[in-house]
Amino acid sequence: MVRTTIACARCRHRPVRGVPTDTPHPQHPTLNTTWPEAGNVFNEKFPEIPFLHMSSFRKSLQSSIRKENEISGTPVAHGRAEFGRATALYAALIAVTLPIIEPDRKRDEYAALAKRLVSVDDAADIYQVQALVVLAIYEWGDGKPYRAWIYSGMAIRLVQLIGSIIDPQKTTELQRAIHNRTFWSCFVLDRLVFCGKPQPPALPLASIDTHWPSLDTDFAFGTSGIKLFPGKTFEDSPRSIVEDIDGYFSLLVQGIDIWSDILKWVVSGGRRHPDVVASKETPWSARSSWRTNYQRLQLWRQKHGNRIRYPDVSVDGHVSLRRGNGEAFAYVNLIYHVSMLFLCREYIPFLPTPNSRPCGPVDPPLLEELAPSGWWEDRANDLFSASSNITALLSELKREGAPLLTPFAGFCAFSAATMNIYVACFPQMNLGRSKGRESDLDVDLAYLDEFQARWPMGAGWWATIQRIRDLYQRASEDRSRYAGKTRADFIRLETSIHDCTGASPGESSEFVGLENREMARQEHHSKYHKQAT
Repeated sequence: MVRTTIACARCRHRPVRGVPTDTPHPQHPTLNTTWPEAGNVFNEKFPEIPFLHMSSFRKSLQSSIRKENEISGTPVAHGRAEFGRATALYAALIAVTLPIIEPDRKRDEYAALAKRLVSVDDAADIYQVQALVVLAIYEWGDGKPYRAWIYSGMAIRLVQLIGSIIDPQKTTELQRAIHNRTFWSCFVLDRLVFCGKPQPPALPLASIDTHWPSLDTDFAFGTSGIKLFPGKTFEDSPRSIVEDIDGYFSLLVQGIDIWSDILKWVVSGGRRHPDVVASKETPWSARSSWRTNYQRLQLWRQKHGNRIRYPDVSVDGHVSLRRGNGEAFAYVNLIYHVSMLFLCREYIPFLPTPNSRPCGPVDPPLLEELAPSGWWEDRANDLFSASSNITALLSELKREGAPLLTPFAGFCAFSAATMNIYVACFPQMNLGRSKGRESDLDVDLAYLDEFQARWPMGAGWWATIQRIRDLYQRASEDRSRYAGKTRADFIRLETSIHDCTGASPGESSEFVGLENREMARQEHHSKYHKQAT
């Protein structure tokens, strides 16, 4: 059995404090025979945090449960401190995968168990970090971003602590690989989970001195592959282009860093940021914030080999090769397309007229220069192609039997839906090039309907979508009703469009006449199932 506890003697006796544990203690669930597939489902459906080495984890878990049963004479109900490390992670894995495995099954009791085991465990080991990472994702999906942010921060500090005391002479290659993947999972989490607006990263890429994640095959067998380091060897290496999904994780990590910067720029003001306004930036100028982000995104895209790019390559080939490949392929491409969507959406009119064509902002701050010929038309094509590609990608995954219904994928579907509504109501904003994609919105709504049944965070997105649809439909049918209205009249709605936590704009006078949300959901649900049959 691979030992995954890497900590000094002093740290082993130091309890971890400050874990939110206000969830009521339920009846202790049984862990020895419950949901044995949780680990496999986790590896397939959460490719952004692929730290779980199944064979070593399974051995550790079985050993813990066997020892506990020998002492208590009954199946494991809660796990004592000395056996809680692997069982805490297992309970967290069950909690985060139940929305996928069996969404009607109560999962808060498993989350509560994982929290208690983490909070009483007295060893800063790798399973403890991993349990905190999973709990952060669980709380994010459960619509509690503050708790998710706390767990993410705790995981980051613990993984840094463990990294500072690792002795390479006393650890195996596999142990070091598990720590490396856990570290990069924390890096990803640092850029996905926010409390309010995005904060400066706790793990800035420029300060990281560990190598990029290994290939999946090397990780599975615990073998040493080529080690490349951020900012030193990756750009000039033959491996800078990832040709096979086996190396997706290093590509995903770099993409998440770019996506995080784009999201941070947009929600911090984007084109309305004081620095952008003061410098009179245009998005096409060489040193503008927009162009810097766009170029970073395109340079990253150039590292995607021919088999990694969607829609150039379809999902089915990846799904057919190995379980989890389709989801990993999808995740990398979702990062690209949602990043493109956010960038290209920033400068378009929030509320165009029915006859509007691709153009820049129509409300302050306005641009003082004319765009190069065809620039706005190209950005419109980028924007609405991105939204359509997100919709198609998630739909293909479901059709191939590998649906991806996890928090980041849900946010991508929600973002695509906002733009698919926009172009359906104002088709000339893409010069009619979205004709034939009218069904994209129905596909988005079907996905989000299923998503919100599994994850509470989806309810806010559903409410926002209904408000957006109501606004754009009314504006496209009777523009005089919104004469003189600008983005400034819909600040709460726009804020909710950018919100990756699932926050709803709430009831507001901006949306008088909006249909009851539940009635709208039921109407769509009925329509969708009638079409399906």
